[in-house]
Amino acid sequence: MASEVFAFSIGELQVRSQFGEKFKASFEINLDFDGPIEVGLGSVDDYTKIGLERQDIIDALILDPAQPESGSKVTVQIRSTKPLFFPSFNLVIRATHNGGTLLENFLVTVDFQQSLALNVRGKKRKPPPKELPKYEPESAVNQEKAPPQHEPQQFVTDEPVAKKEQRVNPESQTADPAASGDKAPSEESESLLTESIAPVPVKTKAMHRRRLSGVIWANPRPHSDLATGETEKTGGVQGLSTSNEVYVLQAGERLFSVARKHKVGNYHPAQIAAAIWLHNIDKFIFGNIHGIREGVQLDLKNLEEHVSGVDLQTARNILKNQAVEWKLTKSASPVEEEVSTISEIPLPSEKLEDLDDLFTQVKGWQDTWEKMDMEGHLAYYQTLESETPLLVNKKQLLARYPKPHLETFSKFMVLKEGVPVVFFTQAFSAENVKSWGLKELDWARSPSGWKIRGENFYEWFSHSGKQPLEDEAGQESRINAAKLLSFVIHVSSHPNKSSALSLTNRLRENGFDAYWAPVRMSADTFIYRVYVGRFSDWNQAHRLVRILRKKPFGGHATAIPYPLALQVGEAKSLPDARMLLESLRKSGLSGLLLVSHSEPIKTRFRVLVGAFKKAGNATWMLRQLKQSGFAAKLISP
Repeated sequence: MASEVFAFSIGELQVRSQFGEKFKASFEINLDFDGPIEVGLGSVDDYTKIGLERQDIIDALILDPAQPESGSKVTVQIRSTKPLFFPSFNLVIRATHNGGTLLENFLVTVDFQQSLALNVRGKKRKPPPKELPKYEPESAVNQEKAPPQHEPQQFVTDEPVAKKEQRVNPESQTADPAASGDKAPSEESESLLTESIAPVPVKTKAMHRRRLSGVIWANPRPHSDLATGETEKTGGVQGLSTSNEVYVLQAGERLFSVARKHKVGNYHPAQIAAAIWLHNIDKFIFGNIHGIREGVQLDLKNLEEHVSGVDLQTARNILKNQAVEWKLTKSASPVEEEVSTISEIPLPSEKLEDLDDLFTQVKGWQDTWEKMDMEGHLAYYQTLESETPLLVNKKQLLARYPKPHLETFSKFMVLKEGVPVVFFTQAFSAENVKSWGLKELDWARSPSGWKIRGENFYEWFSHSGKQPLEDEAGQESRINAAKLLSFVIHVSSHPNKSSALSLTNRLRENGFDAYWAPVRMSADTFIYRVYVGRFSDWNQAHRLVRILRKKPFGGHATAIPYPLALQVGEAKSLPDARMLLESLRKSGLSGLLLVSHSEPIKTRFRVLVGAFKKAGNATWMLRQLKQSGFAAKLISP
């Protein structure tokens, strides 16, 4: 399948040197995504795990840094500074990527009767077709009882060739890895690997292996295609069904191995993994995609719907960014409290004036539409020398539905590169047509006041005709969920407050309402995250993510569901809100100004701190705020 092309795997070893020459070789590694990769020569322990002895010749080899190639692929060069005179040796490569580790063994040999060319054993040996039946489901469960097979006779050519060879303890062989739960090797099973180990036939062609993220692959695994029948019998691989909407993480599993088990259409495992994480972020340590433990119950309900909203490039970006932060959490060390020489500048939304008038204009825009006052309605739009497509489309809509009814909910404001955008849930109906979605109005100041410079409607669902709605309850639930601002943009994470503050200032200078917050790793260890805004859903946040990613400071931006925040106070006016935000800055804290409007409360100015996936994560920050004299409370904005 297309989703397997990007599976984390090591390709064939290409040797370009002969016996008595300086060693030169290379191999490719296919990655799950364009993320960090660590590659090295196998250690003594690595050799022991696959039943081999590490020869001194390995210390004479040097691995150059991995060089990126097209797509999610890198090439690694191996060389020596001195000529090699070893007739054969086992070359074990260790590669770590996306929370999992691969061990691959290449047996490098030379046949003096043929030539001095170095070969990697087993290149051209073809598997006898009649041996295929032993992999059928009926015998797969009896594999561990099969007698050890003898190594095939070496096949030699005059040209350098490449092939992998692996060894495995026969007692550790299992049937379909999916049926066994892809469990990690226990301490007992790892110790067995050091005992006598029977040889395994040389692989004769590249074969996909199920990736067991977080566990060293020292054992060859049956091809997933050859174990399909057994899977259907035993139900080893959990499928997507109404009766199986929860998956319990097994020992040794990571999110990517779960994603491979639960295939959804033609979607890439990276998309499935990202979707599961976004829908279960409260189950992950520090909210990071790599922070997951055995026994966690993952909600897979409506998985296909969630996956469909995450394109492949976005999924790869998420995996890459989360890997960067996870590495930061692992390297974070206790530091003394900083005395920063950088001062946090005000939010761009603090500098806006006449916000009450802005929301008054929004109400007038709605009223004139419902009254079909076309001239009055179009007066709310920015006038240009020539009629824009926006105005043309608006006139056509007004003409098509002469008796509209417009229901809107609470209005919120977010800044997009300095441009105030008012957004709200909108239900539009006219005759037998009804639609629900998110409305966004971009505003600009003109000599005559606030004017609409852009308008977008992002439809969630619509209905036409006289038939009743099939899932009205489900649609009502979605509308209610959209009234909350459960999403934020996580721009990046930092090892210290100074760097987080610097980025926050830079984002604010570019017209984004950015704020930073500490994330407590331990009693005296922290990392610092930089966030932007509050949004109603993932799609809305991701539209701004696309803008940020084009900036030199926003390459790691990701939309994430952090539904909770600490409200430090609600001011009666913008000047009062500015004073509260300045008090936070003087206390060494960062805040977000959330401006909204609803009847009959009118315009609200709430000051928020932090972003949290669940209530327990806010406890430490709540205590810090109270110690600084702020009466904070946990809310769902």
